[in-house]
Amino acid sequence: MAKNEKQSFNEKEHPWQQSELVRPGEDFLLFDTSRNRTHIRYSDDGFFAGLKSSIRLETGFLGNLPLSMVAAPYTKERSAVLTPFDREQGYPLDQDDLFVQRRVAKVNKMKRELAGTIQGLYLFVFVAYESVTENALVQAFLQENFQAQESEQTAQLRHLFLTLKFPGGASFTAQAQLNTQHTFLLFRTFFPSDTGPLPRVGGLPSPSQHISPEPRTTSGQSQEQGHDRTEGFDLLVPFDLAKLQTIKAQFFFLASSGV
Repeated sequence: MAKNEKQSFNEKEHPWQQSELVRPGEDFLLFDTSRNRTHIRYSDDGFFAGLKSSIRLETGFLGNLPLSMVAAPYTKERSAVLTPFDREQGYPLDQDDLFVQRRVAKVNKMKRELAGTIQGLYLFVFVAYESVTENALVQAFLQENFQAQESEQTAQLRHLFLTLKFPGGASFTAQAQLNTQHTFLLFRTFFPSDTGPLPRVGGLPSPSQHISPEPRTTSGQSQEQGHDRTEGFDLLVPFDLAKLQTIKAQFFFLASSGV
């Protein structure tokens, strides 16, 4: 087999090997249209309707994890989302959110004042089960009874965080969620990076339990559950490809997650 034929074969068999390699602690663009394995979605009318991009995260102890970054059309409750490009559209973060009693009162107030829904692109990052079939350590994790005991290597993923940085200085951070219903690893609810996780408040809408790895239309609202949320919010951004390409990201590990 010729060298170029062998390379083409490997690309088809192992497409993730062609994705951009990112290391913890380094900044990179969350969405870069020139990156390999980046797919832009358009509506039937020709308007921008979503974006999916892929990278490999160098972890060392679990090899290179293939991650997908998605901006998918969703309809969300206004009181349960942050809108970094136009903060007045979503939940307005302030000092009251740092204290339990103030936050409870504020949340109840916002649920009345911000009643209704808002459409936009929902940002989330995930590792799909089918994308890690060649990683022996990950496969060992998938074969474990997760509720019984985690391996030392996979337990370290609980200390993996993702920070998204927006123009103007705002940044929001999410902690990795492991072994969720439809993915191996998921980042979807974010808290302000400069404050850390916010106090837990019951009664807030919970993110959809099913996060599709593919963008979908906003014709149907996402299924919102009535359970308590984590200390974060969903991030919703406008249907604007240029703005999405200004978002910077960084993965990092903390020795202790504190949550």
